[in-house]
Amino acid sequence: MAYGAYFAFSLQTTTTVGYGLPGSTNAFFESCPMVQVVIYFQMVWSMLYNAFLFAFFFARLAKTESRGSQVIFSDTAVMTRHSGSDKFVGDKGPWRFCIRVADVDAAHPVVEAHVRMYAKVGTQLIEMRIVAPNDELGANLFLSWPLTVKHEIDVHSPLRPPVGDDPFRLSNAGLNLRNADSIVGSNTEYSCPICGESYGDMTRLRKHFTYAQIQERQDEYPIEGTHQAYDLEKFFQPLKEPTAKELLDWFPDEIIVMVEGIDSLASGTFQAIQSYTAQNLSWGGGFEDCVFFRTDGTTVDLNKFHNVIIQNPNDIVDIGLLDENDRLKPCSIRRGRSNPEAVFDEEVGGILLAANGKSSVAETQDITCEIEDDILKK
Repeated sequence: MAYGAYFAFSLQTTTTVGYGLPGSTNAFFESCPMVQVVIYFQMVWSMLYNAFLFAFFFARLAKTESRGSQVIFSDTAVMTRHSGSDKFVGDKGPWRFCIRVADVDAAHPVVEAHVRMYAKVGTQLIEMRIVAPNDELGANLFLSWPLTVKHEIDVHSPLRPPVGDDPFRLSNAGLNLRNADSIVGSNTEYSCPICGESYGDMTRLRKHFTYAQIQERQDEYPIEGTHQAYDLEKFFQPLKEPTAKELLDWFPDEIIVMVEGIDSLASGTFQAIQSYTAQNLSWGGGFEDCVFFRTDGTTVDLNKFHNVIIQNPNDIVDIGLLDENDRLKPCSIRRGRSNPEAVFDEEVGGILLAANGKSSVAETQDITCEIEDDILKK
């Protein structure tokens, strides 16, 4: 057999087009090499066409952009204070910016879901650190369960007004830090100007100065150039937390929350994005519980998903929602949901901002509420 016959045999075997032709025609086209070349390019084009056609239909069927519409965010963000726990703590502890997120399609959980936050300040987009879920561990979410995402407004947060210069605080060197890491000892934020030892927070640095001053006085060290030169009451005052009005005045143009995950059915990555402005804030409370344990299983009540309970009216006195007599006076409270109602719930001991209607951050409505002096007390 000639080379052309071998080539035609190999081509027909690879493409599985068969060997026989009607009559006595030579199936390998030995007498017409151009036919072999034409068949070669025809088979190559046919395989490429089938590959692109299959990829096109698979890409259309596996689109996951619409999966993001099943991830819901709370219509309002909560600005509240805490003391290291998830319970309402009154006027103690630092401020936190909190939102709630969940997936309505619990039958097909989102794989590798995680959350990010950004603050839009002018033309800048500043990343916000997250304490719950811990962004050091990837800020992973189990979206089938309603979860609260929390950002602590510490000295590194873009939501906090400037605190001024601190002679003991180390520079962040342009990194996006968070105070929680310093408190638990993962990061050193303060440095002693005398001996150079570093500590996570001001409390440990103060203890260091106290112990060093005792030792230096016993050893009769001179005051100048030692730890004794620093007045503990003057230099180690606790950082004052900003008021609600100061936070409101300093609030960025917009806060963008982004949830990203993989659809378990189509194995495609999708994103769900929500934004919050100063008009979408609730002050001094938290989200109402919407998960209930029953004899037949666990139930998630999405009708309560957007509800906010204000249990600490002291946090909103300075932004004009309460008057001097601790009375919630008639006022305009912006809520990112249509047709809201504000009622006092004696069972939970707070103002329950019940929300009814379609979810829309853009559509807000003013509500007027008034509660007697004997209900709300400091």
